[in-house]
Amino acid sequence: MSTITEQRSFGHGIPLLGLLAVLAIWFAGMATAAVAVRPDAVVAFGAPVTMIPAVAGSDGYLLGAGRFYVAARTGPQTVRSLYASGAWFVWPVIGKGCERAS
Repeated sequence: MSTITEQRSFGHGIPLLGLLAVLAIWFAGMATAAVAVRPDAVVAFGAPVTMIPAVAGSDGYLLGAGRFYVAARTGPQTVRSLYASGAWFVWPVIGKGCERAS
């Protein structure tokens, strides 16, 4: 009787399905946190052409934009308006970043 089991793995023995499950949980958790927590700033991934007007139309304001992201300070409806304008994911900005000491 053989006790060896075969499973699909990625790289050096990391189960592919386990890796995909962890990524799915991370993405869903961050997207839920952006809606539930109402953070001070968010990063939205998607087409900036459609998201910049959504930030301008809400109570938030634009901090920066790149090819596939928009960073914004949030108001009460900013996260929902970003999702409504076609954002793939909206994640809260965790931490203060590099600020100058006063």
